[in-house]
Amino acid sequence: MKKGLLQNKAAGFYAGLVAAALCIAAAVTYSIWFSKIAYKEPLFNQTICIVLAVTAVAGAVMLFVEKLAPYAPVLLCVGSGVSLLMYIHAMIWPVADTIYGIEPFAHMRELTICAALLGLGFVVSEVALYLKKVKKTA
Repeated sequence: MKKGLLQNKAAGFYAGLVAAALCIAAAVTYSIWFSKIAYKEPLFNQTICIVLAVTAVAGAVMLFVEKLAPYAPVLLCVGSGVSLLMYIHAMIWPVADTIYGIEPFAHMRELTICAALLGLGFVVSEVALYLKKVKKTA
């Protein structure tokens, strides 16, 4: 009897897929919005987009391979965490300038949405670490 592709997948598998989707959404959002914003310091770092895209694709592929599925959330955590830290590094000056009243940053909505997507990707991948990826078969 042939099993379906998603028949023996558990909650951790789906959480991992959501984390991968959030990584892709964060990469697309960041690249579309921040590649066009001009500021004193460069705000767009293409490495963030590359790390997120590679992480999401590799993590999703690993989730579908039963022996690699337990390690996919680890990759997703590392990739989304590193990207989040790189994003914070890039956005420190606009946020600091706004907080101290030096020069208000006009794109706080975009900054917040990208930060939320990156943070959610990291948190969901952390949750996926602790959930089973494959159901036990009898």
